[in-house]
Amino acid sequence: MININMKYEILQYKEPVPVRGKLISENRFLKVTLLGVDHFFSTLPGLHQSSLEEIAFKLNFFFLNYSFNFNEINFSKKFFNLLTVDLLADDFLLAIQGEQLFVIETLLLGMVKKTHPGLFNNNQFSINELYRPTLGPMAYGESKCLKIKISPHTVLETTTVIDELHAINPKLLFRLDGNRKFELLDLIVFIDILKKNIPESAIAQIDYIEEPFIVFYDTYLFQKRSPLKIAIDESFSTLINSLDRNFPVNTPVVIKPSL
Repeated sequence: MININMKYEILQYKEPVPVRGKLISENRFLKVTLLGVDHFFSTLPGLHQSSLEEIAFKLNFFFLNYSFNFNEINFSKKFFNLLTVDLLADDFLLAIQGEQLFVIETLLLGMVKKTHPGLFNNNQFSINELYRPTLGPMAYGESKCLKIKISPHTVLETTTVIDELHAINPKLLFRLDGNRKFELLDLIVFIDILKKNIPESAIAQIDYIEEPFIVFYDTYLFQKRSPLKIAIDESFSTLINSLDRNFPVNTPVVIKPSL
C-alpha cells in the first residue's frame, strides 16, 4: 500500500479546447503526487463518464488497499501484472474501467519508470508538437515532429506551410490530422496536390495521416492506392474487431492521454 497526495487545481489551457461545440479555456484538474512526481488529470464535459471526485476516491482506495509486485511486470495485462491478487475474484478491480483505469495505469507507469527505468530506454512513445499558424514556420526550426490540422479546404495552406517548414527544417517529421473530415476522393485529391507542389523529400517526411475519413472503411481503400500510412486511435479498436479484417501490423496508433 502506498500513500498518495491529491488536491484540485484550476489550470488554463495554452489555447481554448473545442469540446462538443464549445470552447474551454480552463479546466479543473486533479493533481496527484506519487513518489515525488506530480501527475495532472482532468475530465471533459460530455466526453468522460467519471467525475474527478470518483477518480480520486478510486485512486485513494486502490493505492491504500493493494500491494504491488514489480518482479513480473507485463504491460499487456491489466494493471501491468503488478497486483498480488486475483483480478477475476476482486469486485473492486473488475469494476475499474475507462478513465479510472487510464488514470490508475498512468500512475503505475510512473512507478515502474522509477523502479525499472531501463524498460523505457527504447523511446517507443513519440510525442509531437501542434502547429500553430499564429507562430509561423520559423518557430519550428528546432522541432522534431509536428502535427498539422488539415481539411479538404486547406490544401493550399497546408502545401505552403509544409514547403516552408521543410525548407527551414528538412528533418522535421509531419503528422497530418484529418479529424474525420475527408471523403475518399477528397484525400486522394489533397495528396495529389501536395505531391505536385512540394519536394519528394518533404512527402517522405509525412509520418502518417491521423483518422482522416468520415467513413472508416475508406481507410482500407486508401491504403490500396497510397503508400502513406493512416493512423488510428483507441476509439477504433472495437470497430476494427467487428470488421474482422487484418489491419497492417505497421499501422500507427495515436494515444491521446486526455482521453
